Amino acid sequence: MSEAGLVTIIIPNRNHAHYLPRALDAMLAQTWTKLEIIVVDDASSDSSRSVVVDYEKRDPRVRLLALNEHHGINRAVNTALAITRGEFVHIAGADDFVEPIFVERCVAEMNRNPDAGLSFSDPTEFHEHSQRSIRFPLYLNDCSIYYDRATLIDLLKRNYFHISANTGLYRTSAFLEAGGYRPELLWLCDWFATLVIALRHGACFLPEQLTYLTIRSDSYSSRNLRDAKAQWPLLEQVLRLLASPEYSDVAPGMQSAGLIPEDQLRTLYWLLGSSEGRKFIRPHLIGRVFGRYIWSFFRPLVPPHWRRRLRQMQSERAHLA
Repeated sequence: MSEAGLVTIIIPNRNHAHYLPRALDAMLAQTWTKLEIIVVDDASSDSSRSVVVDYEKRDPRVRLLALNEHHGINRAVNTALAITRGEFVHIAGADDFVEPIFVERCVAEMNRNPDAGLSFSDPTEFHEHSQRSIRFPLYLNDCSIYYDRATLIDLLKRNYFHISANTGLYRTSAFLEAGGYRPELLWLCDWFATLVIALRHGACFLPEQLTYLTIRSDSYSSRNLRDAKAQWPLLEQVLRLLASPEYSDVAPGMQSAGLIPEDQLRTLYWLLGSSEGRKFIRPHLIGRVFGRYIWSFFRPLVPPHWRRRLRQMQSERAHLA
């Protein structure tokens, strides 16, 4: 039974002892104080556990959940999810951090919109090598807004954007209903869970800079997204799940909006080779994939302020459509 107003922060960790103080300090500095912070240590070989134990002694809201064997991020998250008491849950990277008002703002919007399954905000990248933060506004709306299921599908179809899982909260009941982080989806688990929840319950958008995603070339998702041999079997898993009765309610919306885990030419080829995959093929998906292919050559040359301006122009055109 969840506790009303309580927010559970789950931090899966493996050998990130040097990042943990920044992440934990940011969570403990939240203006919304009704928190439980569960750090799931996935059999780290560094000093991670002693770092968390030190925080446990200082603040009873922090709890260490130590795993004796390495099982990966998905198992770590689901282990914590089984004991969470929060009405809301946030999955935080051990190397990421947030603004002090992050939880308070998300809770306020989700309480204002009790049907919403999740909240999300503008993504911000923190580049470790330069110690520089770069915000990439989505320009979806000038103020906080709730998108119901149908509106969200239409918006994603006309003005595709990525809902970054690290930028908001999940309603715990919706997260559990979605299956949590499915172990078989590996690094696509957060992408899948987020879309399932959003397309079932709708989502709150906050046009604010609230969270920081640390950009590292050696991160789990960065390494594996570049691996075509590993990515294709996961896309097959996604298609199988969407064809199952468990996700039959969200499959049509994902197909209609052309929601796939990567916008690459190889993905179109894979989809065309599958009867379930061909259900995703739409003119707007084809246009998006080819557009992003061309953009990939120019993106490294375009400064962030021009990238933000292009995103703004895309959103403005979608509003006029």
